[in-house]
Amino acid sequence: MQIEFQQAIEKHRQRVVTLARYSLRSPADADDIAQEVFVKLWQHWPKIDSDKQLSWLLRVTHNAIIDFVRRRKTRNDSIDEAVDVEAQAAEHSQFDALENNQLTASLTEAIRQLDDPFRSILVMRDIQGLSYAEIEESLEMNASQVKVYLHRARRKLRADPQLRLRFEEMT
Repeated sequence: MQIEFQQAIEKHRQRVVTLARYSLRSPADADDIAQEVFVKLWQHWPKIDSDKQLSWLLRVTHNAIIDFVRRRKTRNDSIDEAVDVEAQAAEHSQFDALENNQLTASLTEAIRQLDDPFRSILVMRDIQGLSYAEIEESLEMNASQVKVYLHRARRKLRADPQLRLRFEEMT
């Protein structure tokens, strides 16, 4: 059982962490959420069908993120921590590389600003490449809801004035 559990963690860790990092501002908080999710996986291991592990993990991750944000809001903590987005252009002298990193940082921040379920669906579909069926199962939504939320999330990103400005500066 332990070998199968380790294989499941290795197989799905990146998707769980990615969803958490796009939803939270702090990579440390995202790692804590991922750890919490894998503890729950261990606790429920015998009950989870191996074919549905990914959708179960993403649903638990999504719920853990919501719970984390709620706890944070009730304590009146500020969620405005420094955003550690992508690896920054460490001493790159090329202007194009810097612009690209700024666009990536702006896009990542814009995704983080989306409300749920827009953010979760966008990350699952456009960043992680999950199928609509996997997203439906993970978030317990029907196909039309997933497609509508994804369309609205993309539309919100296209309408974001800072993103639009960054993109226009590059072209």
